[in-house]
Amino acid sequence: LQRQILFGMSNVGVPKVSATAKRLRDINPDCHVIEHRMIINSSNVMELVKDYDIVIDGTDNFPTRYCVGDACVLLKKPNVYGSIFRFEGMVTVFAPHLPNPLRPGEHGPCYRCMYPEPPDPGSVPSCAEGGVIGVLPGIIGTLQANEVIKMILGVGTPAIGKLTTFSAMDLEFK
Repeated sequence: LQRQILFGMSNVGVPKVSATAKRLRDINPDCHVIEHRMIINSSNVMELVKDYDIVIDGTDNFPTRYCVGDACVLLKKPNVYGSIFRFEGMVTVFAPHLPNPLRPGEHGPCYRCMYPEPPDPGSVPSCAEGGVIGVLPGIIGTLQANEVIKMILGVGTPAIGKLTTFSAMDLEFK
């Protein structure tokens, strides 16, 4: 719980989606929160994603990442992707239906452009196994939120076709 800023000890045993909704409503009572308490898979992802303009992917397992990424491609939804491991994180916007601002005439990549096939089960340690520095999810999540805000407002240059990595050990962005 120490690295998940929406939760505290009083949330132990409470479903994350319920605790998150309660906390977000406490921060901003004008915020409209829709709870989806489910495991995302191929049978429900299209229905889940279809009503949203932008998807923020902070999932922690490969099957869900591929499922969400594929749904975003099929439904033409930007996928603001973030991932973390140990002391490193990365952020990008997957949007093959949108122009790549860094390469005029080209469109953005999708998740499968970066990772065509999932790794073999057990070949990549999970965050529970490999660990993650506690502040990293907040740093990467804030960068993802920044990308969403830019896209909603239509300002700045979205990170379509640009992968930003962050090393907490060296305080280095690439």
